[in-house]
Order: sequence, then C-alpha cells, then structure tokens
Amino acid sequence: MDFQPTPQQQAVITHENGPVLVIAGPGSGKTFTLVERIVHLVVNKGVKPEQLLVATFTEKVAKEIVSRVARRLMQEGVTVNVDEMYIGTLHSICLRLLEEHREFTRLKKNFTVMDQFDQSYFFFQHLREFEELAPVALLLKGERQTSRWKKATLLCGWMNKLSEEMLSAESLMADPDEAIQALGKWYALYQKLLEQENLLDFSVIQLEAYRLLTQNQDSVLAPLREKIRYVMVDEYQDTNTIQERLLLLLLDEKKNICVVGDDDQGLYRFRGATIRNILEFAGHFPRGKCAVHSLTTNYRSDPGIITFYNGWMDGSVDGFSWQGADGTRFRYPKRIEPPTGKPALEAPVLRVSGSA
Repeated sequence: MDFQPTPQQQAVITHENGPVLVIAGPGSGKTFTLVERIVHLVVNKGVKPEQLLVATFTEKVAKEIVSRVARRLMQEGVTVNVDEMYIGTLHSICLRLLEEHREFTRLKKNFTVMDQFDQSYFFFQHLREFEELAPVALLLKGERQTSRWKKATLLCGWMNKLSEEMLSAESLMADPDEAIQALGKWYALYQKLLEQENLLDFSVIQLEAYRLLTQNQDSVLAPLREKIRYVMVDEYQDTNTIQERLLLLLLDEKKNICVVGDDDQGLYRFRGATIRNILEFAGHFPRGKCAVHSLTTNYRSDPGIITFYNGWMDGSVDGFSWQGADGTRFRYPKRIEPPTGKPALEAPVLRVSGSA
C-alpha cells in the first residue's frame, strides 16, 4: 500500500454493519478511503464485486476508483472482476438497471438517451404542441417577447426539475395557480411524447429506474436488494431528491450504506442538488443507528489557507452563524487541520471583499 490510513480513515474503512455518514473535509483523502473500504470488504469479508454499488459524481472518478481498486487487489493477491461492480454516476447505474430489466419498462429496443442539447431541441421542435396547452409566457415573469429557443430551454429546465423532485402531472394540474396547472399539462404531454418516441433524458433515466423498482418489487427490487450488500456514495451533498430515494430504496434490512460528502462543498443546487440530503441523512434511520465519522486532515492545502478556511466557515471572520433561530444547525461543526509538521507559506491567502 502506498499510504497507511489515518485512524479517522481506518474507522470508515472497517465500518461494516449499518449506515455510516462520512463528513470529508477538502483534501482529506476520501477517494483513498473509499478505495480502501472496497478492498477491505472484498479481501477481508469475502464480498464479491457484483455485491457492491458505488455511486460517484463523475465517470472519471468512477474509472479512477476501479483502476485503484484493481491495483490494490493485485497487491493483495486477490483475483476478481472489478468491472462487475455497480459503479459510476447514478445516471449510468440507473441506465444499466433499465437495460438489464427493459422488459419491465416502457422502453422499446434501441431507445435513445437525449443529452442537454438534444433535449432542448426536442422542446423546440414540439413547442407548438406545448403552447397549445398553455402559453409558455406564464413562466417568463412579465417578458412580452422572447425567442422560441429560449422558451424551449425554459421548458426543458422546468421538466427536468419536476422529474428530479418526483412531482406528478396530476397533482400539479390540481393546483389553483394557473402557472402550476400549466406545468402539469406540459409535463403530462412531455411524458407522453417521450414514450411515443422511445426517448429518455438524464432526469427521466432516474425516474424510470425508480418506477422500475417500485412497480416490480418482487421481480426486480427484491433480487437487487438480495444481491447488493453494500452501497457507497461519493459527493452526497450533491445528490437530489430522486437520487436519495433511489439509494434508500435499494437497501436491505441491514442498511449497509456509506455516504461521503462535505456540506461546505455543496455547489450544485442549480442542478437540483439539495444540501438537506447530507444534513438529514442520519434521520432516515433509528436514533443512534447511523455512525458519523469525520475526515478533517487536509493534505492538499497550505496551513495558512486551512486556518483562513476555518475562521471563514465557523463565522469568526464575519460573525456569521450556522444556527437558526429555532436551534437548527445548517452545517456539521468541523475544524480542518493540516498534516503534522507541514510548513506554511508566508502569505498563502488573498482576501477579496465586495464591500466598500
């Protein structure tokens, strides 16, 4: 092994039973920890690769984990096919489930997955049909004129949000607000067109996977729960509503799920991510049943940057508080530390303020 785990990392690596939340500060070796956890389960606990589901934020990270796990297993003298793991982004894992169980879905052979441009162009092509249901101007907040492409991209964004938040067209159409009713009508039409043209988009991939599991519990969900013994999720602070529902749905009675993330690094709210998922993760399990570990040694940054970060995030620089009036905390308290003996630069931090 190139590095020996710290006591903090070792506690995560060897946690085997029940849910665990890992608050991993910046530069704290979370990928190393996930790799070593996978190796520990395969080598020491006899877990097969196909019994592991590892969700990452990008395919690049997934490939890095597979490569590093394969190298470590080779060092340990263990021969298994790591490609049998369910590993990748949640979108790619959901797509794999849909392909493996296509006969239980609405999808026909040779279905197409639209990327973001394809999806926007789809709405552009069908804009007249959507406008016949309700004017897209309802979403334009007073703008009198706008291009057809802008209307198409606006509809695209809203339809993705509805899929990610798992809202039904029927409930939207029953709302007294005219704009919300319109969203319901558009969403129902969109779902109909997707089925007619044998299409998926990135948000609907997850929705279709959720439907696959919930509507086929005996034939699909139960065998998957029996097969997958451990679930691991990287960058949990960047998951959205449907992704959390999917992950929790896959758990068996042992609830062996390990989520890793940092509430200080939640950057993707504009893409539907919610920091609430990581803040409230432990609440999905009986009180005291979810272990919580922190990785707080930052191996990447200069000690001066780390000191500034701690002061900035705990509010001591600007007098900011992470605690609400009702006592609710909106951040896990943590103090990041540099490795012992790491020298500091003379002036590693430049602060730029927008105030006069």
